[in-house]
Amino acid sequence: MKKRKFIAAVVTAGVLLCILISHFIGTNPVSSAVKTIFSPVENGFAYISNKIYSAVSFVWEMDGYKEENENLIRQVNELNRQERDTAQLREENERLQALLELKNNTDGYSTVAASVIAYSANNWYDTIEINKGLAHGLAIGNAVITPDGVVGKITDIGLNWATVSTVLNPENAMGVKIGRTGDAAVVEGDDELYSQGLCKMTFIDKGVAIIVGDLLETSGSGGIYPEGLLVGAIREINSDNMGMLNYATLEPSVDFSRLYEVLVINGVR
Repeated sequence: MKKRKFIAAVVTAGVLLCILISHFIGTNPVSSAVKTIFSPVENGFAYISNKIYSAVSFVWEMDGYKEENENLIRQVNELNRQERDTAQLREENERLQALLELKNNTDGYSTVAASVIAYSANNWYDTIEINKGLAHGLAIGNAVITPDGVVGKITDIGLNWATVSTVLNPENAMGVKIGRTGDAAVVEGDDELYSQGLCKMTFIDKGVAIIVGDLLETSGSGGIYPEGLLVGAIREINSDNMGMLNYATLEPSVDFSRLYEVLVINGVR
């Protein structure tokens, strides 16, 4: 193997030497003969060297393109991240602005803004936890609202936290009125409906004509919720075998899956 490599090296060196001689010794019969003999070899070497140069250049260029592409990808990812951050900040600013307007429009009541920090373990939003409590003047029974409507009321509390039982909770009930007619009823959580994000309206007078889409507002009875707060809209009307109204399914106006900030009504000014 070593002998073959040696012979190949000698032959290659000899060919290169002859090419150099033919190139530098000028024009004479020997030079012409050498050029004639080795011209195909010289052309072959030139062809191979050009191919090698092209291949090396292609590899260099591809490395450059790869690096440039990676830089562009990083730039695009950074721009997308900045766009997401901007959108989140814009959305948060809009929510806080709406909460401030609600606070200013809640005449006659003392209120405290709070952030939602946890949901109930079963993920059905029947209870939530907020980051304000006794240290901020809150108490059990305080109503909790948002610009979209009623969230629920505080049922457990600590120094800097409180648990809110939402309108979806089967243990929660409130007096309401039908916005279109002014008739009274009761909205309460339901064991079968709360996992669907729904509750029900009961204790409806037989003569009341309700329709799907009717809006329900707090009636002010019970002393917890101020009058006129939006609770939700009637989604379905259920009747018994005699065609008499049994109850109505209610879709709350608050989207509990996107609840970040709330306003707690903690007393009259």
